[in-house]
Amino acid sequence: MLARPQIHEHSWSGDGTLTLRGSFADRPAESLEAVLLRSGSTQRHPVPVEREGDRFSITIAVAALPVFGRPEPMGDGQWELRMRFPTGDEDLLSPSLAEVRDPEHRFGPKLYRLTTSSDRAPAISVRAALELIEAGRVQRKILREYYYPLLLKRRALRDAVVFISFGGRQATDNPLGIAAELRRRGDTREHIWAVTDWSVPVPDGARAVLRSTEAYWEALARSAYLVSNDDMPTGYQKRAGQIYLQTWHGTPLKRIGFDAGTLQSVNGARYLDHLAADIAKWDMLLSPNPVSTPILRRAFRFDGEILESGYPRNDVLATNDGAALADTVRERIGLPAGKRAVLYAPTWRDNQFYGAGRYRFDMRLDLERAWHQLGDDYVILIRGHHQMADDVPAGIRPGFVLNVTGYPDVSELFLVSDALITDYSSMMCDFAVTGKPILIYAYDLADYRDNLRGFYLDFEAEVPGPVLTTSDEVIAAVGDLDSVAAASRARYEAFAAKFCPLDDGKAGARVCDRLFGEV
Repeated sequence: MLARPQIHEHSWSGDGTLTLRGSFADRPAESLEAVLLRSGSTQRHPVPVEREGDRFSITIAVAALPVFGRPEPMGDGQWELRMRFPTGDEDLLSPSLAEVRDPEHRFGPKLYRLTTSSDRAPAISVRAALELIEAGRVQRKILREYYYPLLLKRRALRDAVVFISFGGRQATDNPLGIAAELRRRGDTREHIWAVTDWSVPVPDGARAVLRSTEAYWEALARSAYLVSNDDMPTGYQKRAGQIYLQTWHGTPLKRIGFDAGTLQSVNGARYLDHLAADIAKWDMLLSPNPVSTPILRRAFRFDGEILESGYPRNDVLATNDGAALADTVRERIGLPAGKRAVLYAPTWRDNQFYGAGRYRFDMRLDLERAWHQLGDDYVILIRGHHQMADDVPAGIRPGFVLNVTGYPDVSELFLVSDALITDYSSMMCDFAVTGKPILIYAYDLADYRDNLRGFYLDFEAEVPGPVLTTSDEVIAAVGDLDSVAAASRARYEAFAAKFCPLDDGKAGARVCDRLFGEV
């Protein structure tokens, strides 16, 4: 049994770099790797280790951790440090650190502190640096229930746009497509993105505001435009003169809104009440295609304007610079040249949850078997739904499986994927724009259709690829994608004609023309 590596000292630099120094006598001729594991999550980040004999040092850029080629601050929470030999296995060594009394260090908008976990392993605690009025439940209630309403009454609207995507967990999807089109037109308005964590990357030139802070409520109160792809968080009040555009975030294939009834989730009944209150504030709703328009109107009981624009998030799939962007994405995610990339992106299940807003990733694809059968010619990209982004397994075969859940924009992943494996996700409508093969892994089709959600289409007859029910069937289909594409060509073309007629690269332009006019 290997001894535990020992951490003897640490130091912080002024730019937010933490250096740990220690010793480890076992196998001194071999190199070491270190990894940060986020507690309560499957998120992990490798960090560099330098080793000379039995001495080593670990350098962690807490405020600029490389994430898919971009520097980002560490996400909030506690991150435990583990070490390993780079042999391809997952046996992690737990370094030992004597009790440390380290103060919090501020770098940018976050506070970091070196501490220890329950087994005396080094850990880094990360949280937002909040003002006194923002730090605490009572203070946040004061901001929401007193400060925000006061701003609504006393401060004038200004020509700015607040974007919020998936409640602030990302800065992506249709809001990003609209923001990109505005910038392409030379729009000079301030673009403000509401985020749940300062680690959420926002577009260049935009300003991020942390949800529930003073700046967030000020932005909501004073911005003339609000663009969201989901129902707004609790507390939002729409003021006179403010325009609220609801883009939604997927073509309705499975039943949504009031058509779905009370969902089998932890907050199913409360969700419909909250949704109804939010819908009453919408000024306009986007529809991705003509067939979806009456469904959206009925499912949301919305009697306002519905703009059949297509989805702005798909514009990137129909532009001339897609090849150059694909090269950039391959480099960012570490996708080796010459390998076929297959994106596995299932949706969430309403009844598989840990608690409110925390849904379980039910891995049904046998990755070990896939590796043995597909070999070195393929890479599997795993993408968790935003509802279960913290619960995606890291994979068991480095180089064969890449967890790309944290990659900011799934549309960019479509550009580098040679095929998509999904289940009931409307992602199949977006991916169909590429013309590349789609495999439907519907292992629980009867339960999902008859008990959980149900569909707006004849699922087995209309989806754009073969409906597969076992992992072995999926793996076999991945190994013969050309035959799958040929056999599915007619149904694929019919599906694209029905659901993708407006995905011509100009959806963002149609939205901006209607919402903002001439910029």
